[in-house]
Amino acid sequence: MTEEIDAATKAMKEQLARLTESFKIPGVDIDALMESQRKNIEAMSRAAQLTAEGAAAISQRQLEILRATSEQLTTALRDMKLSSQQQGEFARKAFETALASTRELAEMTVKSNTEVFNVVKQRMAEDFEKMRTAFLPGQGKT
Repeated sequence: MTEEIDAATKAMKEQLARLTESFKIPGVDIDALMESQRKNIEAMSRAAQLTAEGAAAISQRQLEILRATSEQLTTALRDMKLSSQQQGEFARKAFETALASTRELAEMTVKSNTEVFNVVKQRMAEDFEKMRTAFLPGQGKT
């Protein structure tokens, strides 16, 4: 992945150099611009990786829940001589298990999304600070 990012960064740097030369834009630090863009690409790559990992973890957990539920159902169907009280207890437990599983999956989704958001947010904050110092030199952080 890093080699791909480096190759893309090099190509962008060459294009940007040609562009600034053709428009005669003075004082453009191409290396700084490219470093910023490289960091953006890395952040988006990391965000995509976290998204994929989160989705895989959620899918894996869903599969585990499905297997456990199937086993419970198989056990219940094997013993159909349940009293109405036992049937009610079985239904209550099944409902509680489904509710707990749904809550767990929702929490996993929130955690995954938060991790992805934090990667992007951190990169944006770094980029905005770079732009602020580039356009407002000499001013300290507020």
